[in-house]
Amino acid sequence: MRIRGRGMVLAALLGSMLIAGVAAADNNPNGMAFRAVGWFKGKGEISAGSIKCEVPTITSAINEGAFEMGLWNTYGEATLYFPNINGAFADPCGGWIQLTNNLLDQAIAVTQIRLKYKIPGAKQFRQFVPTKNGFPIACKQLQKATLFVGSVVNPFNSPFDTSGSGAPNVTFIEVLPLVSTQLFNCLRSQYAPLSTDVYSSLPLVIRATVVGTSDAGDTYTSNTAAYTLTLRHTCGNGRIDDGEFCDPATPFASCLADTCVSGVCGLSGRPCAGNIDCAGTCVSSNSPSECVCAY
Repeated sequence: MRIRGRGMVLAALLGSMLIAGVAAADNNPNGMAFRAVGWFKGKGEISAGSIKCEVPTITSAINEGAFEMGLWNTYGEATLYFPNINGAFADPCGGWIQLTNNLLDQAIAVTQIRLKYKIPGAKQFRQFVPTKNGFPIACKQLQKATLFVGSVVNPFNSPFDTSGSGAPNVTFIEVLPLVSTQLFNCLRSQYAPLSTDVYSSLPLVIRATVVGTSDAGDTYTSNTAAYTLTLRHTCGNGRIDDGEFCDPATPFASCLADTCVSGVCGLSGRPCAGNIDCAGTCVSSNSPSECVCAY
């Protein structure tokens, strides 16, 4: 069924039934015309020497919407920005948002991706970190961000799949960065000094809204797609947690990776009488290299 009007909206309902409609105050009610489907990642091959990622398609995309990594580093790899296409532990193949255009005969040119950040439960730490609207006041200027992108999503009835997504009216865009270096630095300045017995992880919810312009010149704002990035803060709790090489608070020497061979420590080159002489020092918390062994 085809209904022509402002925007000429076409949406799929119950698999085969097609409907169209325009609300007086919103030309994209509930994301019917221009929809952010969700977050995905491509298949990847990650090794010590290389990172290979596939661009997701509607048949190969892996659904995601959450990720977890260290506040400062993960296994010694610094947390710089997210996703990090060069970081093995920073979701290098992820952060793709899927967009669908259900208009007839009109493509939508994507112009902006608007990001808004919130920390659920932030008020429970407000005696340590002053907050407002679920975000540190000191980082207020970073609570919103706009990425200017250029991409086209073809109309529903287009015969051409120009994006390579596997469907004419579907496009995948990798949002880089979802979390900037400046935001990481600000969050660390506020939360890293807190003891691990106050909190062990920091959930950061990212809400993305995509803006585009149709061939008729109408502006379309998509529905919101949410992503949760959990930042671990466990260094100093007396355990060697996932993502850590060591912990300075363990009752035992947690940096014994070096071995004594022929009177010399293999990693540091120091003279030794046994492996215990080659034990390194675990870097304390609230440091870019926290819970990493230094020899």
